[in-house]
Amino acid sequence: MVITDCREYADRMKILGLHGMSKDAWRRFSDEGYKHYEVIMPGFKYNMMDLQAAIGIHQLNRLETNWLRRQEIWRRYQEAFADLPAFTPPEPETGVRHAFHLYTLLLDLDKLKVNRDFILEELIAEKIGVGVHYVPLHLQPYYAKTYELEPDDCPNAKWIGERTISLPLSAKLSDQDVDDVIRVIRRLLRFYS
Repeated sequence: MVITDCREYADRMKILGLHGMSKDAWRRFSDEGYKHYEVIMPGFKYNMMDLQAAIGIHQLNRLETNWLRRQEIWRRYQEAFADLPAFTPPEPETGVRHAFHLYTLLLDLDKLKVNRDFILEELIAEKIGVGVHYVPLHLQPYYAKTYELEPDDCPNAKWIGERTISLPLSAKLSDQDVDDVIRVIRRLLRFYS
């Protein structure tokens, strides 16, 4: 879902989200007869189904509340992990409204006795839902094979990809859930450093 108060952006997004077509179905079929469309730019099939829109419209009422909760969790993580062998995300720039949709730690492997995947497995064993955002594109089989890429072709992406770990960050997390994530991360990173 994209929200904007800029008509120019809205019009462009509408075209991009419907195969780059100049007219959507409502503007092609009417009582006045069929109107031809043109593909005026490369686009995608990003239009929503009515069911998705019906669900989404009701989520708008919770947008600000959910954002504030995610921000609160993000800030708790920042404070709790500042002294650990990990790099926390940079603070949002002034004037930028950060979505706080991911909280990604970069493990400082030079100060840890184990690798990132070991920490992932330990967190999963503790029932902490974690992810990796993201595996570098040049390491994905399709791109590596198609473009004959080697892991060391993009050393910075590889470095980040080996260290990144995404922690739970949802407005639905309870304070106890957040406390559990913090407790387990702190215990693991201290124990294995």
